[in-house]
Amino acid sequence: MAIDKPNKNNHRKFRKNALCLGVCLAMSLELSAASIMEEVVVTAQKREQDVQDVPIAISAFNGETLKEMGVENVSDIGRFTAGVEMHNDNTTQPTYNIRGIQTSDFTVGSDPAVALYIDGVYAGRGAGSEIPLSDVERVEVLKGPQGTLFGRNATGGAIHIISKRPSDQLEGNITVSAGNFGKKDIDGVLNIPLSDDVAFRVSTSVNRRDGYLKNLSGPDINGADNQSYRAALLWDISDSTSALFRAEYSKMDQSSGGIYTTTKSVYGASTDVAFDPFGDVTSDVSPNERRELSGVSLELDHEFEHFSFKSITAYRAMNVDFISDQDGSADPMHHFVSINTDDQDNFSQEFRFSGQSDRLFWTAGLTYSKEHVDHTTVAEFNYDTLENFAIYSGLLGNVDAFSAFGLGADALGLHAGSSDQDIAEVVNQLRQGLSGLGLNGIALSSFVTSLYAAQADPTGSGSPFGALQAIASSGFCPGGPYDSIGSAAAVVGINGAVGCSVLPQIQSRLGSNLWQESVRNTGEYQSYAVYGDITYALTEQLNLSAGLRYTYDDKTFTIQTAYDPNNYFFSLSDALGGGSLPIGVAFYNNGINGNGEIQALANDWEAVSGRLVLDYIINDSAMLYASVATGFKAGGFNSLSFGPGIEPTFSQEEVINYEVGMKADFFDNRLRVNSAAYFYDYDNLQELALVGSPIPTYNLRSAKAEGQGLDLEVFWAPTDNLVIAGNYSYLDTEYTEYPVLFSAGETEADDRTGEPRAMTPENKVNLMMEYRWNLADLGDLVVRGDYNWTDDRVGGLAGENVPAYELLNARVSFLDESGAWSVSLWSNNLSDEDVLGEYSGPASAIGSHTIWRLPPRTFGIDVSVNF
Repeated sequence: MAIDKPNKNNHRKFRKNALCLGVCLAMSLELSAASIMEEVVVTAQKREQDVQDVPIAISAFNGETLKEMGVENVSDIGRFTAGVEMHNDNTTQPTYNIRGIQTSDFTVGSDPAVALYIDGVYAGRGAGSEIPLSDVERVEVLKGPQGTLFGRNATGGAIHIISKRPSDQLEGNITVSAGNFGKKDIDGVLNIPLSDDVAFRVSTSVNRRDGYLKNLSGPDINGADNQSYRAALLWDISDSTSALFRAEYSKMDQSSGGIYTTTKSVYGASTDVAFDPFGDVTSDVSPNERRELSGVSLELDHEFEHFSFKSITAYRAMNVDFISDQDGSADPMHHFVSINTDDQDNFSQEFRFSGQSDRLFWTAGLTYSKEHVDHTTVAEFNYDTLENFAIYSGLLGNVDAFSAFGLGADALGLHAGSSDQDIAEVVNQLRQGLSGLGLNGIALSSFVTSLYAAQADPTGSGSPFGALQAIASSGFCPGGPYDSIGSAAAVVGINGAVGCSVLPQIQSRLGSNLWQESVRNTGEYQSYAVYGDITYALTEQLNLSAGLRYTYDDKTFTIQTAYDPNNYFFSLSDALGGGSLPIGVAFYNNGINGNGEIQALANDWEAVSGRLVLDYIINDSAMLYASVATGFKAGGFNSLSFGPGIEPTFSQEEVINYEVGMKADFFDNRLRVNSAAYFYDYDNLQELALVGSPIPTYNLRSAKAEGQGLDLEVFWAPTDNLVIAGNYSYLDTEYTEYPVLFSAGETEADDRTGEPRAMTPENKVNLMMEYRWNLADLGDLVVRGDYNWTDDRVGGLAGENVPAYELLNARVSFLDESGAWSVSLWSNNLSDEDVLGEYSGPASAIGSHTIWRLPPRTFGIDVSVNF
C-alpha cells in the first residue's frame, strides 16, 4: 500500500473538532487554573530552577498532567510535545525522535541519539526505557544537543523521568482502572515516615489489556500484560547529609509489537477477507515481548560550607525476548519470523559538585559507566520464502526477467516504472505460473547458482564455476552423469546445469522445511567523562552560560555466526565425501561462512562537546536567549553482517545546534508564551538501512543532514476555572549527503540527498482545554480535552509515506471536596480515528510490505482513593 509523497506546499489542513472549542496554540504544562503560574521546578541544568529561568527548550509534565492526557509510557508523551515524535510499535525496541534526530538500530552495536534518564541514571538501551509512568513527580523533555550536562548520546536531546521521593507524611493512593479491550489496571502508592529522619515509599503498577488487532489466524495482537514495583528509602543523616536508596523491578509478557502486511496478494493468500489497512490481520506467529528488568541506585547528597556534593551509584540489568512476525501474514510462501534476545547490565557512577556566589553558578562532575551486552538475532524462513525472495529480487532488477517462460511484464501487468509495491503484488501470481510449468524453484535455482559460482572452488581444481565444482550433479544432464554441477556446466553451460541438475535438488527442498539463521553479538562498553558548566551574571539582566565535556568511549564487540547444518540446497560430490553443503544467506558477507568463530572488534572514540548561552532577563516575567551547542554520540559496530562495501565499524556522530528563544509570562502571569527557533548541522549521522547481499540486512551508514525549525508553546488561563493550552512545531530536515553503496547492490535511485528525513513531520499542532466547576461542598467537576494533529511524514521505505492524522483524548473527572477520592471517565482517540504508524521491517526484502497502527478508540473509568 503506497501513500503519495508529502507535498510541502499543499499540506492537508487539520479538521476542526467541536471538542477543541476553537482553541489554537497552547502547551500542556502542569499548571491548573487555580494556581495559574506557580513555579515549575526542573533540573535541566543539574540544579533546581524554575522552568522559565532555564535557557533551554524544555517541556515538563507532572504525574497528574500525564494521567489527564492519557499518557501511560514515554512514547505517549511524544504525541503531545512540540518537535518530538515517538512512533513505536513495540516496547522493547522503541525509537525516540527529537527535532528529527533519532537512531533506529534495534541491536546493540550502536547507541540511541536521545538520552533517557531515570532519576539521574542513564538508561542506555531502549529495551529498558519504556516503563509505566506511575508515581512520577515529573518528566522533562530537553530539546537539542545536551552533550555538556547529560553527556554522550544526547545529540537529539534528553528525556528525564523523576519519580516521587519519600516524604515525612503518612499517605497513600490506590487507583483502579477498567476499560474496553478488557483493560484492568491497578496502581498503588504508600509513603511511610519511619522516624523523624527516615521515610519509605513503595509503588506498584499492574496493567493488563487484550489485543486490539483482531487476528483471523490466531490470538488477537497488541495486548498488554506488565507489572512494575518501585521502592525508595530516604535517610536524612544530618542537616547537611542525606542518602536516598531506590530499587525497581518490572516484568512484562505480552502480545505487543504486532505489524501486518499491506501487500494485498500476501494478505489474500491466507484468508478470503478483503484487505483493509485498518481491518483484521493474519499472522502465523503471535508476536510476543517478554522483559524482566531490575535496578538499584544510591544517591548521596552533602552540603559543604561553600559547595554541594552529589554521588549517584547505580546498577541496572534486564533480560528481553521479542518474537516478531516480520512478514505480518499467515502466507507460508512469505514466512519470515525474527527472534531477538537481550541480556544487558550497566553500572554507572557520577560525582557532581556545584556551588554559587553572588554572580556565579557552577557545576562540575565526573562520570563512569560500564555496560555488558549480549544480543542474539534469529531469522526464520521457509524454503518457499527464499523462492519468493528470488522472484521478487529478479523482478526488481528487470520486470521482464521471466519473459522466457511467457511471464513477462505485460502478462503480469507491470511496466518499467512499476513501484516496488506493485511488483510485490505479483510475486505469488508469478510463483503459481512457474509452478504450473513445472518450474517451481527456478528463480531460487538461478539465484543460488550465481551465489555458489561466485565463491572459491573448495576442491582446488581451479574450476571457473567456483563452488559449483563441489556440488554433486543430479545425473539428469545430457551426456552425464557428471561428478559435479560445475562439470555439467562445462558441457551444457550454466543455464543447462540449472535446468537439469540444480532445479531438481532445489525442488526437493521446497515445502514446509524451516530455514533458520542466527547471529550473536556481545560487547563491553566503557565510558569516561569530565564536565564543567558555569553561569555568570555579566549584569543584573545579562547572563553568560558556558560548559564543556570531554568524553572517552572504549568498546569491544564480537560477532559470532555460522552456517546451520540443516540449511542446504545441495549435496557434496563423492570426491568430497558426500553429505550436505550448508549455506547462509541472511547474516553473511557474500555467503562466506563464519564457522562459529568469534570475530572480535574494538575501537574507541573521544570528543569535546560544549555549549555557550547568552540570556537576557527583560523583567521578572520575560527572558530572551541565544545558544550554540554541540553533541556527540559514539561510533559503533554493524551487528548483523558485513555486506559488500559495509564497514564493520562506523564513525561517531557530531552535531552543532544554533538556537534563539523566548520565555515570557503576560497579563499578571495568565498568559505564557515560550518559543524557540533553531538550526542544526549533523555530521556522520548513523543511518540504519536495508543493504547488503544476497538478502539485504540492516546496517548503518554515515550520512549528513541539516534541520531547521520552530517550537511555539502557549498557555492561557483567561479565568480561574478555564485553561487553554497547546503547542505548534515546524520542522524542515534534509539529507545533505547520503552515500550510496553500489557494491551492496544500491543504485542512484537509493540516493536520498536533498530528501527529508524519515518520520519527521513538517507541521504538528497540539491543543488542550480544561474547565473546572466548583460544586460547593461536593467538590470539583473537571472536563479536559487534548487534541493532536500531525502532518504527513516520509516513511522509512521508499514510496511508502505516512498520511497526516489527528487524535482526540477526553477526560471528565469528579474530585471529592476533601481530596479523599476521585472518579474519572476517559477516552483516548475519542473519534476512533484510523491512524497508521510507520511502514517498517526487513520483510520488504521478500515482497511483504508491513505497517503498524495506533490503537482505535479506547475508553474506561478510573477510581482513585487517597489516604
